[in-house]
Parts: sequence; C-alpha cells; structure tokens
Amino acid sequence: MKDRSHVTTKTAVHGGCSRREFMGGALAAVAAVPILGAVVTSAAEDRAGTTRLWIGTATVDITPKPPVALTGFQTVRITSTIQSPLTANVLALESRDGDQAVDQAILISCDLCVIRPGVQDEFRKFVAGRLPGFDVQKLFLAATHTHSAPVTVQTQYDEKDYGDATQPKDYLPFLYERMADAVARAWEGRSVGAMGHGLAHAVVGQNRRIVYADGRAQMSFEPNDPQFRHIEGYEDHAVDILCFYDSQRALKATVITLACTAQMSQGETVVSADFWHDARELLRVRYGGDLCVLGFCAPSGDQCPHLSYRKRSEARMDRLRGLTRTQELGRRIAEAFFDAADVIVKDVRDDMRLTHLVRHVDLPTRIITDDEYAIAKRVCDGIDAKPEHSGWDGWVRRLYGGVCGRYQDQQLGNREYSMELHVLRLGDVAIATNPFELYVDYGIQIQARSAAEQTILIQLAATGEQDAYYVPTPRAVAGGGFSETVMNNYSATVMTNVVGPEGGQVLVERTLDAIRELFAR
Repeated sequence: MKDRSHVTTKTAVHGGCSRREFMGGALAAVAAVPILGAVVTSAAEDRAGTTRLWIGTATVDITPKPPVALTGFQTVRITSTIQSPLTANVLALESRDGDQAVDQAILISCDLCVIRPGVQDEFRKFVAGRLPGFDVQKLFLAATHTHSAPVTVQTQYDEKDYGDATQPKDYLPFLYERMADAVARAWEGRSVGAMGHGLAHAVVGQNRRIVYADGRAQMSFEPNDPQFRHIEGYEDHAVDILCFYDSQRALKATVITLACTAQMSQGETVVSADFWHDARELLRVRYGGDLCVLGFCAPSGDQCPHLSYRKRSEARMDRLRGLTRTQELGRRIAEAFFDAADVIVKDVRDDMRLTHLVRHVDLPTRIITDDEYAIAKRVCDGIDAKPEHSGWDGWVRRLYGGVCGRYQDQQLGNREYSMELHVLRLGDVAIATNPFELYVDYGIQIQARSAAEQTILIQLAATGEQDAYYVPTPRAVAGGGFSETVMNNYSATVMTNVVGPEGGQVLVERTLDAIRELFAR
C-alpha cells in the first residue's frame, strides 16, 4: 500500500468543540497539574549486579489510505473521513542483570476492532528477522475495540460491497510493515529506565445489560420500558496505570488499562480511534508529543461507553463543556491519570525484575445442544434459499453458520478452545491477558484473589487460531436462550459464545495459577 502521509486528519465537531478548541481548553485544565518532581528510586540504583529494567517505545500511524472499509457493524461502511488517526503503540521491555538478559516482552496496543485469528502469528513471522535476540512468542497484540477501524478479513463482508475501498487483503501487509518498523525502533532503542504503578478511577464504561420483570436480559436495549427492573451486573471503573521513565526521570510511556471498549463512535461512518485519541492528546499536552500511550481494555464484555440511562443529563453536561462524547471520556481518562501520576512518582523503581510466562491453555467450549443446532440450521437454510442477500443476511448467516460449524466439530470430539495466555510480573505488578470479551465478574475474581499488589488484566489480546467472542456469566446465560431472533440475549448464547461460564472459570483458575507461580519465586 501507499504511504498515507498525505491523509489529513479532519476536524471533528459533531456538536462539540473542534480538536483545536478541545486542546486549547485542555491546556487550562492541565496547567495546574504540577510538573513531575523528584522521583524516589531504589537505593540499589548504582549497585553492581542489580537487575535493571530497559525500556523502548514507539508509536506509528496505521490508518490506511481512504476510502476505508470499516468493521464493527453488521454491514460494511465505506468512508473517506478520518476523524482521528489510528495508531499502534509499542512498549519493549527487557530485564537485565549486568549484560545478561533475564526476560523480555513487547506489548502492542492497536486501534483495531479485534485481533483476528492468524494476525498475531503472521505478524510475529513478519517481524522476527528484525528482532535479533528477541523471542517473538513474547510479543502480543491487543485491540482497543474501536468499531471505526478497517476490516482485516477479506471474507468478513461480501467482497462486492468493498467497492474501491482499501481491500482487507491489502491493508494487512501495510499494517504489518508499519508495526514492524515501530517494533524494531522500540526494541533497538531500549535503554535503562524505571517504572511506577498506580490506581485511579474514571466512569468510562457502564454495564450494558438490561434485565426485565420476566427475567429476560438484553444487551444494549432501551430500559425506558415498564418491564425494566435492573441493570444486570457490577461495574468496574478502575483505571490501572503503569508509568515508564527514562534515565533522566522524564515520562516516556504509560500503560492505561480500563474496563471499557473504545466504541463510542460505533455506527458512525468515520475512521476513529475513539476516546483513546482524545485521552492521548490531553496527555501529550502535559508530557510532550512523544509520549507513548498504550490504551488497553480490561475485562468488560458486559460494559461499553454507551449510556443506558441518564442520557439527556449527560448530553447536557457535554454541551455545557463544549465537548463531544469521546472528548468527554478522553477528559475523564486524562484527569484520572493526572491525579494518579502525582502519587506514582513517589515510588518509582529501576531495579525490578521482569518475568514473562507464555502458556497455552485449553478451555472447555460451550456445548451446543441438538435443539440449538436445529435452530441455527433452519436460519441458515432460510437465508440460503433467498434469491438475493442483504448485508444483514450475510452477518446473520455468518453467526448462525458458526454455530453449525462448531456443533459439527463438537460431534467429532473437538470440545476445547486453545488460548494463549501471557502473564508478566513487573515488581509488585502482575499483567495477564485473554483473547475474549470477558465479562467483568471474571476479571474481578482474578483481581480479588491475585497474589500481586496490583493486577492488570488485558482482554482482546493474543488471539490465536479461532475467534474468541464473549465469555458470559451464569447470570447472563439465564437471561434467555438461543433463538431465531438474532439479538435475543446477545453476547450470552451459543451464537457469540465459543467458551461459556465453565470455560470462564477455568480461565480464572489458570490465570491465578500462573500469577501465584510468578510471585512464589
């Protein structure tokens, strides 16, 4: 693909302020935040033989040349409007004892909807030759889950609908080349640094599952209904923060993890990094344009940034602030960071040891019953019999066809989902990944039982050979069964569950086992 340096990021107004006005207002908001002062480092800073942390960072634009075919919706959308650029943000870590490497990791946060099956493995092969001395199995990709990013699977939609837009098969080589350049820069540019960690809070994601009087549950439905009784589950508003500093104690990179997918712009026909773009802009006003910001999504299969209630009062506050909704969410994230950063600098260390485990874990799949298979086959047969198919037909056919395919695999004895699990220890902090849209309850179980002082969980990461989808709770599954109505209890039926509650519990236990192993050393 051609270089996209010619693409201009367009001003986004949408009822709020322009990007220029947004940044101008932000300057006043952050001016009162004190500049980072002296950092408390380890007493072992100059002692020979101490394990030291080496850090490298890079950010790269991964926005394709427009027009762009967008994923994240039932039908493909084609756009030439770049509301905000998509980026991949890279953090390279290495723990060294003298000149001896102890362990290593490369974390990549991508402004993509999901990491499709095969993409991570293909990228590892693509970049391996540019990373001498690095084990590419210790590199993982994670998606922010923006619903305004390019399609990365050629067959996701009907190919004729792509028109003259950048084809998915052409976007991937472009993506790999851009990310490989950034990864190589980060790895080659690593130097002695330090890390601090902290916790903040921001209301960004909210539970999106509505429960009615008869026990039915629906995802992202309207609660303004006489039968509405309550929101289904707990909400997680924690913001986990890691700050990485260079040898001069200047902030070089940050990992920010929160339980919310970046899908506020869902359904709009624009390319957008969603609220992560707005948060990054605000952080760079304060800390400089080279700050590398890795935004990760914590377990939040049942949370999203869209409001179920208080919509008008929230919209009024946005209007009074002169902000769009993504700008408001970005502001909340930035304010949480500023609040925590002043505390984090009081305990920053450069002598911590990185340990990185990569495990392949087999989870039991959710069993598809004969009746559920019959429903799925009936829907597929009905669509196949139509003389013409709409985009909606194609989306429904893929979902119900997936149920049929998994049922047939199940009949052959294939009842396990193999996932890649990364668990890292950085001092008193544990980081653990999963490839799913994992319901909040599972993340809370891991957090509550973890041996680490602070546990950072990253979902939509390290996807393997098969789509991962949602992992619901037993409570969500009880909200309604699989039917011919596609949105019935969406996210909690076999239509979008390769792994169910049983597998979710196994994931919790295997993750905790790995964390305990690291913290017992």
